[in-house]
Amino acid sequence: MLLLLLAVTLIALTRWPLSSPRLYSFDAVNFALALREFNPALNQPQPPGYPFFVLESRLLRPLFGSPETTFLLLRLVVCGLAVGMLYLLGRRMFSPAIGAAAAALLFVNPPFWYSGLTSPLRPHLALLSILVAYGCWRVWNGEEKYFGWASLALGISGGFRPDLVVFLTPLWLWTAWQCRQRRHLVQGALWFGGTTLLWLVILVVASGGAMTMLLAFSNYLFAQTHDTSVLISTSAPWRRTAGRAVIWTALGAVPWLWALPFGWAERRSWEGWGHRAAFLALWFLPGFLFHFSVHIGDPDHALPTIPALCLLGGFSLWATEQVLGRRWFPELIGKGYLVWIALVGNLVLFFGQFPLPQREAGASFRGWSSLADAVLIGTYESSYARFRWVEQMADLGLREIARLDADTQRPVLVIWARDGEPVWRKISYYLPRQPVYVLEEREDPGVLASTARLMLDNRILAKHEGTPPLRLPVPENARLIWVVGADMVRSVSRAVPLQSSSNVYYTDLAPGAGGFRWGSFEFVPERAANSP
Repeated sequence: MLLLLLAVTLIALTRWPLSSPRLYSFDAVNFALALREFNPALNQPQPPGYPFFVLESRLLRPLFGSPETTFLLLRLVVCGLAVGMLYLLGRRMFSPAIGAAAAALLFVNPPFWYSGLTSPLRPHLALLSILVAYGCWRVWNGEEKYFGWASLALGISGGFRPDLVVFLTPLWLWTAWQCRQRRHLVQGALWFGGTTLLWLVILVVASGGAMTMLLAFSNYLFAQTHDTSVLISTSAPWRRTAGRAVIWTALGAVPWLWALPFGWAERRSWEGWGHRAAFLALWFLPGFLFHFSVHIGDPDHALPTIPALCLLGGFSLWATEQVLGRRWFPELIGKGYLVWIALVGNLVLFFGQFPLPQREAGASFRGWSSLADAVLIGTYESSYARFRWVEQMADLGLREIARLDADTQRPVLVIWARDGEPVWRKISYYLPRQPVYVLEEREDPGVLASTARLMLDNRILAKHEGTPPLRLPVPENARLIWVVGADMVRSVSRAVPLQSSSNVYYTDLAPGAGGFRWGSFEFVPERAANSP
């Protein structure tokens, strides 16, 4: 308990001062909305619903007040528990020194640190993966009573994120195969089946029925994977997905990859090294292959597999100390200098300022140029610089939208499109009286057909879909505030005059102005009485 408390304290000291006072992401706002009304069919939160996370958050919110504070404290505690549990697992698999090295590597791992600042849910991916692995390792070493605990952790993990069950079931099944006492198998099956049935029933009830849930979840799954999975698509988006799976999973390993040959050379110093290697492979490969071939959308999606790499890194750095110490540098043995070098390397990867590619993304593979671009972009997307940019753009954007609304007597309408910062969910959440048009073009990632929705707070006032152009009524003489990605500003300015204001743009429609078209959308000024 003291060890876990120390780990949570270290996480709090390094994460809390850097955290944002607002909800960071689109998903975080969905979770906050779920604290009011849990309904995955309405994206509260988005499928697959995460019922145990919502339950956990609802239980804690009365203690901490706002969703922002509740989610912050959850991130700190769960990240600390993950670091502490990885030490305990590494100590049992190898030694206290290797366990400490593995925990330290996880502590500074860039996607793990990024998740500790941005997501209330995803740090659970690391913790639950480690808990299942810890129970399974105890069983692999003859303590069969831990099969029930591993099964309970596996069932609970599905209630936080169902794909964890897919990733961890191969390790769990192989662990079950090694159980000799039937009662432990039965107990484990009951724990796993009972917890799984519980979160499935919660989802069905909250979604308004099994068919409603299945339809919403299947549509969401197809939208997320139709252009990223090699099973469906062979286009450039899949190659980007595969590249990001490699980069985000292995990013924290870059400072110690050079030590792998020494780890291989020293493997026979551990009795039963093949036993450990098989365990790590069964833990790591299913999740990584899914991310590589189906879907990985954010750096911290890789958290179920990263702890296994941290254990491998801790062992490899220990082995390197042994080999180099015996042959050339005896002062290395037991000092941990190489671990500190790897930790500093991870800090540089997270806090460093690296140049971003200036070339336009294309569908064709350009060899080394494409690889270099992918590494630079993947590193940036899991860095503190990315976190700060999103936080600052959200703060500036929300302030500027409120100011532009207060400075005019015109009706004000926000128009949000792809890559706009802040995302429309945050605009609707923090400016609940501000109507927002959410525009989605068919070519956008995860969008199957062009649609437009007029949102107010969390309500859909109007929805437009069908064959373009989609006719969108806007108030006559309105002020249109454009929140769009930087690459879209030029195309918007060709459709309608723009004025810049901080990090957003706006258009004041002239009296009697006619309609205009941008992309799949035709904006038609109408009198206020006829507006939606």
